[in-house]
Amino acid sequence: MSQTTSANHTPSSTQTPDAGLTASRQPTGVPTVAGRVSDIRTSARRALSGTPGQLRILTLAAVAVSLIFAVGAFSTFGSADDALRRAGENAAQLVRIQAIHTNLVRADADATNAFLVGGLEPAGQRTSYTSSMTQASKLIALAGRAQPADGAALGALNNTVLTYGGLIEQARASNRQALPVGAQYLRVASSGLRSDALPILDALVKANDTRVIAEFDSAKSALATFLVLGVLALVVLTGGMIWLSRRTHRYINLPLAGATLAILLTLVIGSISLASVGSRVGTVRDSSYAATLATAKARIAAFDAKSNESLTLIARGSGAKFEKAWLGSSGAVATQSATSADLNRDAASMGGLWKAYVGIHQKIREADDGGGWEAAVRQATGSGPTSSNATFDAFDAASGSALTSSSRIAIDSLDTPRTWLPFAAWLSLLIGIAAAVSAWWGVSLRLEEYR
Repeated sequence: MSQTTSANHTPSSTQTPDAGLTASRQPTGVPTVAGRVSDIRTSARRALSGTPGQLRILTLAAVAVSLIFAVGAFSTFGSADDALRRAGENAAQLVRIQAIHTNLVRADADATNAFLVGGLEPAGQRTSYTSSMTQASKLIALAGRAQPADGAALGALNNTVLTYGGLIEQARASNRQALPVGAQYLRVASSGLRSDALPILDALVKANDTRVIAEFDSAKSALATFLVLGVLALVVLTGGMIWLSRRTHRYINLPLAGATLAILLTLVIGSISLASVGSRVGTVRDSSYAATLATAKARIAAFDAKSNESLTLIARGSGAKFEKAWLGSSGAVATQSATSADLNRDAASMGGLWKAYVGIHQKIREADDGGGWEAAVRQATGSGPTSSNATFDAFDAASGSALTSSSRIAIDSLDTPRTWLPFAAWLSLLIGIAAAVSAWWGVSLRLEEYR
């Protein structure tokens, strides 16, 4: 009987170690994740409760807004500097594109005018044509390196220029042999230049002008960002000083007041500086940059008109469409010359010089329409003081000088603020960091009184 009872209790005794093992796997006294989170919350509530807790909150807020101001000011001055740099680069690219345009229409004007002479063209015009084509090719390569975004369009333009040059050489070879087909080659080349190359250049001018205007706007908007950051920091720091004064019954906390004053002075001086940058950008946009665009457009239209003058004579009585194109280009020259003269005193003579050329052109048309084609050609291809070439060259020289001066003023004006903007960026960063340290020190002095 006793053996049976002992046997019956054997299974119970064998299960006891398993139960102990299970209990050992979940030891008591080890905190769980939820318990740790709860402890952290409790500690945080205890640290942020009462006046000491409010002082700690004030410390965090004052340090945070000071550092935000420091980083934001550094970024704002830096972005203004970058915007001015990009604006200058894009403005230079725009001038470069317009120089390509001018060289191509100049080359076409030389080629068509030289064609009127017949046989072997004048050496001077041949040299001018070759120089313009070479310069255009160099500028296309330079523009491609300066602005990769224009690369595809400039590649297409280069192919068009090569095609144009090939057709002009065929026209020259035929003209030297007095073959009528030479005139057709010339017309095809000139027409192809206007239908294929010039639209690409117009699109590039618009693209770079858009980039310049966007960078102008970016530089001007830096002031608004800077003001928002500065006002935010001042509100928090000033509010903190008022609260601290009422809570501790001390009128002023010198370190905190020093931090507030440092940010206030930085905000005032920085705002004045950025406002001057915005003002300068607006002035450049409305004066020298606008004058550069107007002068370049006047020169491009002028060479186009000169080319159409020769094409009208080459057509021998069938050049009505070329004369119509001349009238359109001449009107554009007059309009853009007046705009340029209003913005740049160096362009004051452009309008009068163009009128002188227009007077000679009218005499050419009167001679041609009256049956004096040879006399009209002599007037168009001669080099005397009353010839078309001489009066046009005077406009070319004056407009070229005006373009150089306005573009130089525009780019130099954009570069001037860049001498101090990086310095202002680093100085603002250091002042903001110093303000954060000073604010932390000022509130910590009051916090020590509760320990």
